[in-house]
Amino acid sequence: MFLITGATGHIGRELIPNLLLTGQPIRVLVRDARKVAHLDPQIERCVGDLDKPETLISAMKGVERIFLVTFDIRQDISVLEAAKRAGVHHIVKLSTLEASDRTLQIGRWHRECEERIEASGLNWTFIRPGMFMSNAVDWWADTIKQQGAVYFPGGKGKVAPVSPEDIAAVAAMALTQPGHHSQIYELTGSELLSMGEMVQIIAKALGKPLQYTDIPPIAAKLWMLKSGMDKPLVNALMEMLASLRKNKGAVVTQTIEQILGRPPIPFEGWCQSHVDAFQLNSFVRR
Repeated sequence: MFLITGATGHIGRELIPNLLLTGQPIRVLVRDARKVAHLDPQIERCVGDLDKPETLISAMKGVERIFLVTFDIRQDISVLEAAKRAGVHHIVKLSTLEASDRTLQIGRWHRECEERIEASGLNWTFIRPGMFMSNAVDWWADTIKQQGAVYFPGGKGKVAPVSPEDIAAVAAMALTQPGHHSQIYELTGSELLSMGEMVQIIAKALGKPLQYTDIPPIAAKLWMLKSGMDKPLVNALMEMLASLRKNKGAVVTQTIEQILGRPPIPFEGWCQSHVDAFQLNSFVRR
């Protein structure tokens, strides 16, 4: 049996259909079962919380492989303890490309979680994606819909955004096929793009002009703090933004093509497939 955490996130939503094709049983761990009411009825729902270790005991029963999405090391510790007691064989952990480089706090946090899993004695695979293409929806869709504009402190730095579909496909391979134990997969798209270039690609998909404004980083920091985000997280994100603006995120890997046998989905193609997410008064499925 597969146990999927983060089933309602960008990657989990794409991973589940891949795993359904195997015909093997799937269980999703969610805090609110109503959020997964739309899933195939053959998928088992388990209500639990990574912050409540006592709820993980039943979630792990009969599980052989876990797709793990966590937000702090305490959650990893709880999952690992429950997984070892339940006899779980393999954990596929969603990490981040920054874990490859400990110069950033985000990377250090994720690498610490990875090290816990390495020391657990369980089989593991680490999936380290760069910027999700779906971040364009999370970050920019509201102002695109309301103002035809994007405000983001990206500077001229470039990244190679990667689609959730590609990340999920690699995770599915790691969960279902042999040969992926003790492997680290750094995933990016194949094209380096600045934030402004991404906005113009979205504009092309929409068939209308969009304005991109490179706002000062301090403005983004103040907005995050006012929105209630924890100060340590805000500081870590600002550190990442500074790295982006210096073009230190301009990394392209070949991992997706090596594992999947095809090129990564290009950002333009992804935007065309998800154009509804940027349109006002449209039904957004993702």
